[in-house]
Amino acid sequence: MAGRIVITGIGIVTAAGVGVDACWDTFLSGRSAIDTLDLFDPGGMASHMAGQVPSWPDVPEAIGPYAVTGRPLTFAVYSALEAMKRAGIDGSLDVPPSRRAVVAAGGFDDQMITFLARAMDRFAPAGQYDFDDVEADDLVNHLLDEGVLDGMERYSQVQVMQALAHLFEARQALTVSTACAGGPTAIGDAVTLLRNGEADVALALGVDTLISREMMGGFCNLTAMSTRNDDPKRASRPFDKERDGFVMGEGAAALVLEREEVALARGATILAELAGVGYSSDAYALTAPHPEGGGMALSMTRAFEDAGVDATGVQYINAHGTSTPANDKAETLAIRLAFGAHADNLVVSASKGTIGHLIHGAGAVGAVVAVQTILDQKAHPTANLDEPSPECDLDYVVGAPRDMDVDIALVNAFGFGGQNTTLAIRRWDAAAGA
Repeated sequence: MAGRIVITGIGIVTAAGVGVDACWDTFLSGRSAIDTLDLFDPGGMASHMAGQVPSWPDVPEAIGPYAVTGRPLTFAVYSALEAMKRAGIDGSLDVPPSRRAVVAAGGFDDQMITFLARAMDRFAPAGQYDFDDVEADDLVNHLLDEGVLDGMERYSQVQVMQALAHLFEARQALTVSTACAGGPTAIGDAVTLLRNGEADVALALGVDTLISREMMGGFCNLTAMSTRNDDPKRASRPFDKERDGFVMGEGAAALVLEREEVALARGATILAELAGVGYSSDAYALTAPHPEGGGMALSMTRAFEDAGVDATGVQYINAHGTSTPANDKAETLAIRLAFGAHADNLVVSASKGTIGHLIHGAGAVGAVVAVQTILDQKAHPTANLDEPSPECDLDYVVGAPRDMDVDIALVNAFGFGGQNTTLAIRRWDAAAGA
């Protein structure tokens, strides 16, 4: 039987700040870090705001042969380096490269461009875009030729993953693309490598930077984004009765995961245990969650069962909480479906009220937040949750941080196409593994 998998390092950069300490302070404050965007002119779009990273992270100019340029790779490298530093990992790590792994989730790829371009073609004014005679394989080049992607930072998920593999000196490297479930999917896949004995230590990461006219325009045309442009700091309001859509964010979050015996042997400080992972699919629709929350509930159930506890063993949930009418209602129903009567005893926070939606990076941020929640025994408030919607009837943290006993925290991440991933993170107890 596989031993326990532990978390020894965390790193993060979001609109809430650069680094774990800065981000956690902002989350605890309950302040929103969202404002009118300035990365491009949003004129003519329905949504004019975003959760932009406030200052440029300090990163090396290059990682081996890879120049560290652009927002995606810069944010990924910063969060990875912070996680590695906190884990005490440097060139002296006594784990051979063949026993190290990197799993990275990032969303800006040709499939995402294709999807949003088709959405723009469907919902934009007649004649604005003409893709009828363009083959799918040629669509990205067509968009570039027509200027539809002007100003957008394009990058390859594979390039980011390979740069991180070079940074981590890992001879195993994977990339995943499961939309808003991407970060926890990468973490879950890293756990699988460790449990299967294919690696001793892993770096898992989620990153996204979709604040651009093209990407936001597609989501606006899907009517998924908030249009509260006159009050951007109050636009992202998970579970609130006045919520009207999500706000785009950007950034990255990383975890260093190890087999417990490896971490103990090298004297690492263990932050928490990655105790359980649950995957599921709604098999319902491309852009809408199942209204009854069955797939979401299944991923939560699988996560806490994988952690070896029943529903009553969970105290806290870092919710997906996008601030869209459909998601927040479905997630609330799913929590009640998964936990039954115990749902009324759960404490729930949604981090997207503070930073917006990082898409592939969102659930990785949730994992870092869950680790901090366990370390501090304190749950952060959900920004802008003034009055819960009638269909959102759980115990959401509002106004101020809540001191509480947290042994197991769940992290929910639910993506387009009904891709669902939930992580169960447990307070580490050295005696429990003895």
